Amino acid sequence: MRGKPGCPLCGGLGVVLDPDPVQPARPCGCSGSAEAQRILEGIPNRYRAATLEAFWEWWKLQHPKDKLTAALAGAHQILEHEETRQTLPVDLRSKLDLILHKCGPKPQPEGELGWRDLRPAQEPQGYRSLFNWTRNDRDVSDFWWIDGPPGSGRSTLAAAVLKAWCERMELPGLFVSVRTFSLELKDIYYDTRSFRNTDFMGERERMAPLLKAPCLVLDDFDRLDADIRVVRALAQLLDHRYSMELPTLITAGRWAESLQATDKETYPVLRLEDSSLLRRLAASKRVELRPTLLRLLDSLNG
Repeated sequence: MRGKPGCPLCGGLGVVLDPDPVQPARPCGCSGSAEAQRILEGIPNRYRAATLEAFWEWWKLQHPKDKLTAALAGAHQILEHEETRQTLPVDLRSKLDLILHKCGPKPQPEGELGWRDLRPAQEPQGYRSLFNWTRNDRDVSDFWWIDGPPGSGRSTLAAAVLKAWCERMELPGLFVSVRTFSLELKDIYYDTRSFRNTDFMGERERMAPLLKAPCLVLDDFDRLDADIRVVRALAQLLDHRYSMELPTLITAGRWAESLQATDKETYPVLRLEDSSLLRRLAASKRVELRPTLLRLLDSLNG
């Protein structure tokens, strides 16, 4: 029996395929299920078809084999010669050694150096931990922080993770644009009847779905409005979810510590002078959307 077209769990197949190939498929039941639609709540249309498998296939196209192979060859050359090897910081040297070991040098017939597995070099930093948490609750964290430049796949990855987590836990999730939600809160504070607040909802009613969502995505957190009331509301949200141990995924263009080194106009959270909140955000499990090897090699020039 076919499932519901566009179902976030089965994609319309009517069955949910387990990522473990030895595990049997199970019926989705999306034809009469409201749960499938609840998982989609708030996810923009362009991200509704996102899956972890599709994200990885897209990522490989953005960071192709030839580029990674050349980077691995360059790293191998740096580490192979003692004079250049000793110029590297110990921590960086250890990380490069580990990546090359995992990739597995493989001599080619023509004398060039090949590699058994490019994935350790190609994966973004932190991606494996996030994947493990999504699939089997390993590497548990209160906050996950996904950062990268525009077009790096932040929102797509967050949507895919949210859907996969909700499927595994059989719980609903919520995807929220921080910029849009900031405007909705400002409508409340300004006490105006606008197209966003035609029902005159108060802050408590607006915040309730975010406070209780079993899993929440806060997309584009660095686009938070500077209105101090909006900032306080989002800080209270994060405090509540932290105390209740509800997982929260945050996406932003820059890493939390990098934003904390800017000013209050760039990063309004600094206006609260809340050291506990800043510390918690900086302690988030980070996923940096750049291939790990390229990020490490670029640090040699930085």
